[in-house]
Amino acid sequence: MDKKRTYIVTGCTGYVGNVFAKKLLAEGCRVVGFARSRAKAERVFGDRAPFLVFGDIADADALEACFAGEGPFTVLHTAAKVSIGESSGKELHEVTVRGTQNVADACVRHGAKLLHISSTEAIPRGVRLDEELHNYIPDPKRVRRGYARTKSEADALVLRAVREQGLDASLLLFASVLGPGDVSCGHMSQMMIEYIAGRLPASVRGGYNDFDIRDVADVLPAITERAKKGECYLFAHEPDTIDEILSAIAEMTGRKKLHSLPLWTAYLGVPFLTLAAKIAGKRPLYTASALAILRTNADFPIGKAQREFGYAPRPLAETVRDHVLYLAEQGWVQL
Repeated sequence: MDKKRTYIVTGCTGYVGNVFAKKLLAEGCRVVGFARSRAKAERVFGDRAPFLVFGDIADADALEACFAGEGPFTVLHTAAKVSIGESSGKELHEVTVRGTQNVADACVRHGAKLLHISSTEAIPRGVRLDEELHNYIPDPKRVRRGYARTKSEADALVLRAVREQGLDASLLLFASVLGPGDVSCGHMSQMMIEYIAGRLPASVRGGYNDFDIRDVADVLPAITERAKKGECYLFAHEPDTIDEILSAIAEMTGRKKLHSLPLWTAYLGVPFLTLAAKIAGKRPLYTASALAILRTNADFPIGKAQREFGYAPRPLAETVRDHVLYLAEQGWVQL
């Protein structure tokens, strides 16, 4: 990695952000982390933290403080509002779209390189990506409302800045992230916790494409050095199912395997599950948006990332095992 550069990680206390920031620090790089919460930053990094700037990603002035140090700069933009339908549209837009606009504008002003972390959910309906991803053209009208749409809008504005303002930016499309480092206890972690605690009544017949974030961190030096202006790269593994994930957990914990329900049954139960989660003060585990994702074609081409960066996804069972061990280390499950 270029030790003369300063690496700025937005959303550095999030799942992807904290893993990337820690990798950069381990490589001996100068790292600036942008985050909202001091308390969370202390919990995530302890005494091995990057230089931290606190603020709201939707506030351009707060973001500007990240560029006060020594350049040149590479920005790893991981900050986004992740949602499966439980967040407001305004919040999603402020964080994911306006925040990305602020990051892109700052990168143009400071001549910074931008690695914009996006999602495979932003791929338009009906589009099967070619191996080089040249047919990925963000089209917000052809994706689901909510999280997917805001990610598509963010991708579109980044690529527009590349064309019109000369921004040196690359898009990294991520499928579903697993593996140690989920400091915010996201939806997949929540499902694992509920299952291990015996509170998950059944599995569902669906799935997506889960990969280990450590496998991207392993090739992060290559990504930061070789990602090309205006190019898209996709990181995934292979299509999997909820049953496969729960079966891997059952094998390591001895928990009873669950009956698997068809998705239409789960759709019928969404209103009741949402109400129960609200009464319990928890996020809903299954929403209409979440179930729609489980029905999506999740066979993604990863050859470009493999060829250009040496990306090599590890077996799903290994990732699930290590994810569960991480949950145990955090005290969220008992094995």
